[in-house]
Amino acid sequence: MKGFVLLLIAVLMSIVLYPLGWIYSIITFRGSFKKLGAWWYVMAISVDQLGNVVMSTLFNDILIKKYGYEFGNEDLTVSAVLGINKQMGTLTKLGKFIADVLNKIDPNHVEKAIEKLPVKYGKDKRVF
Repeated sequence: MKGFVLLLIAVLMSIVLYPLGWIYSIITFRGSFKKLGAWWYVMAISVDQLGNVVMSTLFNDILIKKYGYEFGNEDLTVSAVLGINKQMGTLTKLGKFIADVLNKIDPNHVEKAIEKLPVKYGKDKRVF
């Protein structure tokens, strides 16, 4: 229950404060497209990491085979987990399709995502 309350508070604060942060940052970075681009990139990674956690149960069931590297690590992106499972040969047909689409949009996307891992992948200690 404590986790749910903290989640609720975080979501409510995000709804209220994120727009303010966006506006302030855009004004602060005025004219510096390099800084703005880097800021958007970091936000994209953060949203991707959130998606890896939020969608973990579904993605574990439909994108990877038994004994695959599981989604859900808050430090990893969906692309990195797809890349790990591609290397391990544990993607389902749907997982392979999604990895191929990402690689078509950005050549070697899931492979490059592994190279950018902030942590060494292995067995994670899950909190859920």
